[in-house]
Amino acid sequence: MSFGTLIEPVALWQRVARELARPPRALQRLALIALLGAFGPACAVYAGARWVSAWTDGDLGFLPMAEGRFDPFRATFVALLIAPALLTAMYLMLGRLFRLPHRPLAAFAVAVVGTLPVYAAGLTLVFPPAILVVVGAFMVSCFWWAVGARTLLGVSPDETAEFNAISIVGTVVLMQFAGVLLSPLV
Repeated sequence: MSFGTLIEPVALWQRVARELARPPRALQRLALIALLGAFGPACAVYAGARWVSAWTDGDLGFLPMAEGRFDPFRATFVALLIAPALLTAMYLMLGRLFRLPHRPLAAFAVAVVGTLPVYAAGLTLVFPPAILVVVGAFMVSCFWWAVGARTLLGVSPDETAEFNAISIVGTVVLMQFAGVLLSPLV
């Protein structure tokens, strides 16, 4: 993937659109991407919280993970696994308001493929300050979601910013509720 793909992912979304022509295969691939995309950063967060923070706590001011608080692996894994599903739900709910055709597989594709920069940056979370890399990747993902919504969901260029902003804010709210409901598991 080149830098041009990061800032202009239209070709990527066109390829995704071609993949969606085979729904069962596309769904399997998207589910696998979401699963592996959540697993990698969860492993990195676990390693960072368990070992790197303990090694550097005195030098850099990090505190080692206290036993019994929460499991960083499970918390990260669950959050990254449900986030695309919740973003998909927001796309489908907003689709009605924006008078878009009902395309659940395309909505899931936008959510998962648009999250690829966050998944990749999440692998750097072995070192806790790398959260800044993830914040930058989130900005790239915001752009990718907007281009994907235009390309695959049919959001008009004039409404893309509003659609994307409402989707992201709505997903954050849904993540709050999901966090409360799922907190006993993590």
